[in-house]
Amino acid sequence: MDKKTPSKCRGFRRTAVALVSLLVVSVGSVRAQKPAGDANLLPADGFSGAWKKNGPTKVFTSEDLYGYIDGGAEAFLEMGFEQLTVQKYRDGANELTVELYRMTDATSARGIYLARCGKETPDPALRERHTASRHQILLQRGRYYLVLNNTAGGAANAPMLAKAAQAMVTKMPADTAVAALGLLPPAGLVPGSGRIIRGPVGLQAVYTLGDGDILQFGGKLTAAAGDYKDAAGTSTLVVVDYPTPAAAAAAFKHLKANLDTYLKPTTATDSKLVFQDYEKKFGVAAVNGRRLEVRLHLAKPPA
Repeated sequence: MDKKTPSKCRGFRRTAVALVSLLVVSVGSVRAQKPAGDANLLPADGFSGAWKKNGPTKVFTSEDLYGYIDGGAEAFLEMGFEQLTVQKYRDGANELTVELYRMTDATSARGIYLARCGKETPDPALRERHTASRHQILLQRGRYYLVLNNTAGGAANAPMLAKAAQAMVTKMPADTAVAALGLLPPAGLVPGSGRIIRGPVGLQAVYTLGDGDILQFGGKLTAAAGDYKDAAGTSTLVVVDYPTPAAAAAAFKHLKANLDTYLKPTTATDSKLVFQDYEKKFGVAAVNGRRLEVRLHLAKPPA
């Protein structure tokens, strides 16, 4: 072997080791790198009196959202989640926490808000869609869903929630219309009962029709649900528009074949299914063109 060869090999090995080390550092940096979050939308220090950030800003993505929301991450991910920015603020013994969820669009943000707001109690200081109490404010504007928590819990600290919200909403993009809610007929609709559904998790919160993706959303469709009241009583309506009549017919066929075992079919045709639940109330699913409608909690079977 040439006497110069070992020297060349050593040089090659040093170069290779250096490249591998650089690659490991680069990969590690990519893995360690977190999104910047929406820190630019957070209240600045001193937004009201002596309130200042307390601790670092934390950012959660779809990969680690489960570590922050115990048992509720599935609803966010199904609805359309991008990232969560969390920041604590302190003024003496008082503390509040900002949770800013960036969703994929205004429909996603409205869907999460409607699923969690309960009976809305607005604060006159805020104009956006929201509900407020001494402990918490839930607010939706555009693609953002905002949760402000009065961590210390004192009543004197509650007004700071609205002030923090005011400091943020002016930085957020303007709200946009949520077309999905237009699927619900306005006549008889109970105010505030509208819900947005984008998969089995959201549907299960309204009613259990069957296991899995029983209405075949496929992660692509957006449905709406709402409560209705008339002389016959109160019922719930779920409306889904499919891309084609064939897709709607396939979803209806899948529903008939996989109806929950607690639901007992009473009549069934190629376009209509009537069933009774364990409370002895009735439901009816009907397909017409590319639309599937499911009416629930009926006191009597439909005519």
